[in-house]
Formats: sequence, C-alpha cells, structure tokens
Amino acid sequence: MNLRDITAAELTAQVTNDSGLLKPVSESLYDLHEKGRDLNVFISFDKQHLEQETAALAARLARGERPSLAGIPAVLADNICTVFYPTTCASKMLAEYRPPFSARLVESLQQKGALITGKTNMEEFGLGCSGNSSHYGVAKNPWEAERTAGSGAAAAVSTSSALLAFATDTVGELRQSASFCGVLAIRPSYGRISRSGVIDYASSMEQVGVAARTTTDLALALEAAAGPDPRDPTSLKAEAPPYASLLESGEGKLKAAVPESWDRTSGLEDGVKDCFQSELEQIKAMGIEVDFVELKHFREAPLAAAVISAVEAFSNLANMDGVRFGCRGSAASLQEMYTVSRSEAFSSKLKKFIGFGALVSSEKYYRKHFLKSQRMRTRIKDELAACLEEYDLLLTPTTPFAAPLAGGSLDAFHLLDPANFYTAAPALAGLPALTFPVYTDDGLPAGLQLIGETGDETALLRASLRLEKGRSPLKFPEPGSM
Repeated sequence: MNLRDITAAELTAQVTNDSGLLKPVSESLYDLHEKGRDLNVFISFDKQHLEQETAALAARLARGERPSLAGIPAVLADNICTVFYPTTCASKMLAEYRPPFSARLVESLQQKGALITGKTNMEEFGLGCSGNSSHYGVAKNPWEAERTAGSGAAAAVSTSSALLAFATDTVGELRQSASFCGVLAIRPSYGRISRSGVIDYASSMEQVGVAARTTTDLALALEAAAGPDPRDPTSLKAEAPPYASLLESGEGKLKAAVPESWDRTSGLEDGVKDCFQSELEQIKAMGIEVDFVELKHFREAPLAAAVISAVEAFSNLANMDGVRFGCRGSAASLQEMYTVSRSEAFSSKLKKFIGFGALVSSEKYYRKHFLKSQRMRTRIKDELAACLEEYDLLLTPTTPFAAPLAGGSLDAFHLLDPANFYTAAPALAGLPALTFPVYTDDGLPAGLQLIGETGDETALLRASLRLEKGRSPLKFPEPGSM
C-alpha cells in the first residue's frame, strides 16, 4: 500500500472493511521509515511494537468493533508520555526516562484504533522551531535536507511516515514546523485537548495540536483527541463538537481581517511577503471579504510571550535536577550535584532561557517585566476578541520566512525568536489557529495562518476546506528527494 496516495479518512474506511490491509500498512510504514532515516525525524521507532499494535487492532476489528481512527498511523512528539516508548523531550536530561503512565491523549488515540508508530524529534522540551537544540540532532526538512524541519512531527506527515501527528504548540512551534514542511496543522483552543501526561515548559500557553495532510484528516483527528479530562484542570469542560460531520456545512460569506502591521518585521522574506499578498488576492477571488485592520498590540505579542514563557519554564523545569527527574552528574556535594546535572544535561539555549526566567522572576524585575507582560497579554486577548466579533477570521503568514538552513541563524539563542512574530498572539489569547500550506515562487513551503474565536475550531476547519477545494492538490516531496 502506498501511504503517499491515501488520506487518513480513506485509510480508516478501507481498513474497517478489510483488516487484511493492516499488514501492508505496517510494511509501508517501515519502508518509509527506512527511506527517511537520514532525515532524523524519529527518536523512537520499534517495528515489533508496531506489529503488536497492528495485531491488537486486527483482533478488535474481528470482534466487530469500528473505532474511528482504525489503522491510521500517528506519531507523537517526544514530550507526550508513553509507557511503551521512552519520553526524552529531546534532552539529555531525560534520555533514559520511561514514564509510568501514558498521556490521556495516547489513551484516547489507542482506544480509537490509531497505530502509534513512533516518537518524533523536536527542539529540547519543545522550545522553539529550529530543532538545533535537540540532543539527537536536527530534524531535517523533507523538501531540502539542508534546511530544518522545525520538528519531526510535521516532517513525518510530510514524508507519509505518519498520516497524523500530535505535538505541543506553545508560542507556535507546531504551526511553524508545519509551515516549513508544507502540511496543515491546527492549534485548538486552549484546553481543548488534555495536557495530562504532557511535559510542558510554559503551562499557560502550551496546547497539543494536530498536523495532517488534508483538512478532513485534521477534523477527524481533532474530534478523536479533544474532550474534557478530570485529570487536567485546564481542560475545557464542554464536549468537543463533531468536527468531521460539521465540516461540509457553512459555505456562507466570510469576512477576514489582516493586521495592518503584518509586514512590519525585519525577518520577513520577500518570497513569503509576495506569497502572502498573492494568497490574499486568491482569497478575494473566492468571494471572501478581506479588510486591513489596526491591531496596535499585535506586534508586542512575541516579547510578552517570551517573558511569560521563560518565567514558567524556570518554574516547570525546576524538578529536572538529577534527583527528582533526569540524569545525575557526579559531584562532592548536593548543591554541586544539582549544578553539574543541569549544566551537563541541558543545552546552552535552554540554560539561557531558564536563566532569563530566573532573572525576571526576581523581586527586582518581577513587576517591571513579568507583570507588565501579563497586562500586555490581557490587552492582546481583548484586542483579538474585539476583532473577531466583527470578522470570521484573522489572516497572517504563519512565519516570516521559509524553513531556515539547519545550523543557521536560528541556532543561536534569541529571546525574541523571529519565527514567533505571527504565532505568539493567538497562543497568548488561547485562540485556535490553523496553518494552511502555500508555496513561494522558489517552490518552498510557507504557511497561511487562520485565527478564530475561542472554542470555534469548526470555523477554521471550514475555511481551510474552502481554501483546499479552491486550488490544485497539495504538493509533497517525492520519495527520491528524501
């Protein structure tokens, strides 16, 4: 079976009718994994575990069960806990960590018949989109291997090593990676998918998202993964809508807003700028009304997000000390052991970020920087809410640039990561945001970001499907280029 030519929705329908297809599915996955090994997409992949999952699903189908994700290969970022694979967060600190339980998300996916095929590479603890701080090396981009993929989750979907990928999105990491790799991804409203069993670095912004190759697959995956969870006090109490069945309705007139300041960033590449302007013209031609609006606080989002997330990372990662969690360094005293363990096991980038969080948490700077950032967060949230009362969508590029060269400028530590210019605002406000793949004149993937109202992922999915129908089939890298 060629997984490059089938969607997740099509695959699960076929597998449900013929469980014998599970064997060629697993064989195709293993073949794709071997072909893409040089891309460094996976941290954990076990053929034996895949065979066990396939056999268990075949038995369920033989009993007459019809799970909604039957036979769909899915991958997880390596900060989502699993009992059957290590959970390393791509850090030396947790290189040997095996969780005693699986995340609620993993339980849901297994219950619904998904095949968890592996754990993917990522930036250390999910901080950023360059991938250059991973203990396991850079996840390479399937389009051009000398460029970064941002995260292995998006790259796995791009290469068909998985048809669905689940990864955390704090200030935009999953959306940015999906933009680099030419796939769709959605960050749902904050709390829509349980974070129970997810190792996060910034709890107030971190949300599990989904990457896929079609809008229908996104809706199918989000419906299966979303829902309230008593183990996660931040999860939304309301049941998730039936996204897949609601997808085709709602073809009415749409009004979209674009921030007037969308092109006022020094990191904006000409190719991405031209691509976004071209997309706006196509969107207008599809009958969608587009207005430019003033969002005076939108540009402040990356700095506010950096300050808040650094303070939360300083707190959340404090237990990674070689005693409670993580590898333990050799030292003569307890205090020295703490220092040695964290110095040796954390990357330079993460140590600088945590150090900044410690500084801002201090009495001297707390009011001046952290509280000011929290007040800015409220302003941004109110500003976006007011905009989305009048408009159905807010449109921006996903990132100011195409996938950077691996080991390039993003390799250095940047408190103000230029990739966050467009993605930080919805993360601060807890809004759903979707990235749709578009392409520059050079043929490289870029992203069109759609931002919607809190709790209304359906509107984003409907708009994405409308965009998908209005153009030729999406492009993906050929196997020979991997």
